[in-house]
Amino acid sequence: MDKAALYLRLSKEDVDKINKGDDSESIINQRLLLTDFAIEHEFQIVGVYSDDDYSGLYNDRPDFDRLIRDAKMGMFNVVIAKSQARFTRNMEHLEKYLHHDFPLLGIRFLGVVDGADTQDQTNKKNRQINGLVNEWYCEDLSNNIRAVFKQKMKAGQFLGSFAPYGYLKDPEDRHQFVVDEYAADVIRRIYRLFLEGYTDRHICHILEDENIPNPTIYKKMLGLNYANKKSEEFGAKYGLWSTTTIKRILTNETYLGKLMQGTAKKVSYKDKKVVAVPKEEWIVIENHHEAIIDEETFRQVARMRERRRICADNQGKDKKVHIFAGKLRCSTCGHTMIKSGGVRGRKDDWYLRCQLANKSRCKECTSHNIRFSIVQDVVQERIRSFADAVLKNPDCLDKIEKMLEKDNVNDSLKKERKKFKELEIRADGITKSMQTMYIDRVQGNITDDMFYQLKVKCEDELQEIKIKKTEQLKKIEQLEAEVNNKNDIREIVNKYTDYSILTHEIVNDFVEYIEIGEKNKDTDEQEIKIYWNF
Repeated sequence: MDKAALYLRLSKEDVDKINKGDDSESIINQRLLLTDFAIEHEFQIVGVYSDDDYSGLYNDRPDFDRLIRDAKMGMFNVVIAKSQARFTRNMEHLEKYLHHDFPLLGIRFLGVVDGADTQDQTNKKNRQINGLVNEWYCEDLSNNIRAVFKQKMKAGQFLGSFAPYGYLKDPEDRHQFVVDEYAADVIRRIYRLFLEGYTDRHICHILEDENIPNPTIYKKMLGLNYANKKSEEFGAKYGLWSTTTIKRILTNETYLGKLMQGTAKKVSYKDKKVVAVPKEEWIVIENHHEAIIDEETFRQVARMRERRRICADNQGKDKKVHIFAGKLRCSTCGHTMIKSGGVRGRKDDWYLRCQLANKSRCKECTSHNIRFSIVQDVVQERIRSFADAVLKNPDCLDKIEKMLEKDNVNDSLKKERKKFKELEIRADGITKSMQTMYIDRVQGNITDDMFYQLKVKCEDELQEIKIKKTEQLKKIEQLEAEVNNKNDIREIVNKYTDYSILTHEIVNDFVEYIEIGEKNKDTDEQEIKIYWNF
């Protein structure tokens, strides 16, 4: 008597399930059908393999994997399923298992409903045709679902299972957000700590020391069935925060009130691999929900993250980056000025030198060596002098603001936008040309060889344009930020009452970056040039 294995599968959870973990009514029906078939044809049932809520496109199904392992161990010589589609909907898997591996293992496959039988060679073409139909069905279904989801995203409906940290799903409309005040306060605190000079790592430590639950633990505390595989090892076990989480919070435009979806996609309907989507293709809905972070704070953090932040030693228990971190540059080569050694007898002071000179042993640039305290004193005096002048003589602001007008930036912005538009027009023209080429090929106006040559050329050109568009968008975003960042000088000067001590906040508000010149050996003078945010 042949030994048979019964394979049952259902891709979606059946409504007839009574309790979680129970077999669905459809699975039960499949089991009865296959059992009757096996008894009728005198097969000995040696195992039942059931995958409920698993797609037939993939082979990483728990009981499917177990079936294949047992097949290789010779535990049965017949596999029975309701149909070929229940076993697999993937043409590649059909060929691999039904037409290659199973025959080598001496295993016969039987489909009860569709009559699939690998022992019948005349049945092979029908199996392959059915395999193609099953795969086409999955492809069409996938495309239809994607199209529906895309329309919902464009309509401003949030389709995720869980709201981002800082928000909850609105009980009255599950596609909308409401602010979770507790988590929102944590997010605002993270932004403040970063602007005060703390590194991502030390922000994590501060939150951990204060027993503030990380996003994964917090969602579980709310009763949500949320799991994050990356945090399970230490984050969930010890309540630790990760620098990745801090970085994500500090760069997430969701906190500006934007809904951003379509940021990733599957490579294929046949593959679970997900890849990132270029930012210009994201579906972004402005003013979708209440913002947690204001635009200026978000941009200020973004500017600071763009610069390299080097944590200085001997900064005390707070472990902040020094107040000029990411803002000091060599005036000759433009490289960052880095710490190169402490000052004897001064724990709060150290020397700075050009990073390129340090790496190249002064072969590419000179050291531009300077003490941190000297830079600090110069910058502090210039900021204090500027603030005193404004506070004592408010009328001087009119002249200053006129000097600081950003007409040149606006002109540059117009030029860059024009270049981007030209790239879009060029891309549209190539796309239309490709459409014409397809028609010419069908009508026989061009040969297949010529068509493929032109097609490859057009695709290469479109890829090149895509890269240029991405670069152009970055330029436009930078210029827009510069225009939008035209700070109100009065507001900034009046923001602080004490300029006797420099803080991260004061430096970030006033200073864009600082250039350090090489010391003149004859005069012992060294230029320190400040570029203001205004």
